Amino acid sequence: MNLNFFGTEISVKKLINSALYIIFVFIVYLILRRILKVTFNKAGGKKTSPAQKQRIKTISQMLSSILRYLFLIIILLVALSIVGVNVTSLLAGLGILTAVIGLAFQDMIKDFIAGIAIIAEDQFSVGDTVIVQADGFKGTVTNIGLKTTEITDDKGNVKILANHNIDGLINCSRNQH
Repeated sequence: MNLNFFGTEISVKKLINSALYIIFVFIVYLILRRILKVTFNKAGGKKTSPAQKQRIKTISQMLSSILRYLFLIIILLVALSIVGVNVTSLLAGLGILTAVIGLAFQDMIKDFIAGIAIIAEDQFSVGDTVIVQADGFKGTVTNIGLKTTEITDDKGNVKILANHNIDGLINCSRNQH
């Protein structure tokens, strides 16, 4: 038996298999997310300093974000497969497309690499009070994502900075001895 969606014939068997695959991927996603949460909760135990807890929280948010993007990409590929797009050919053609996208999205790639560097070098963490030297904006880091970092001031104003543009940030939460 076949169904007709937007002029495309889709077999019920393929639809059911795809739905089961999506459910399986979603369950794996939930399990991995839970493992991350438990692991980072244990890492942030009672003997952990506040600075270390902030770093753990930041890394946890970053990994959760990466996991969420991977899940969405898999779901997109399954959806394309359901409507008849040859995903294998699509993935094979991504080599050239990746080069083109790499050129077009240089800033996004820079943001991603800068975000990883911010975490790896422990430049600042969620909860740190910082001052943006360029304009004097002072606030608390509320989120470090793959692309941007959010800083909220005392009045609730939010400054969103692209990670690769973060230059000359003063971290007021760390005492340098």
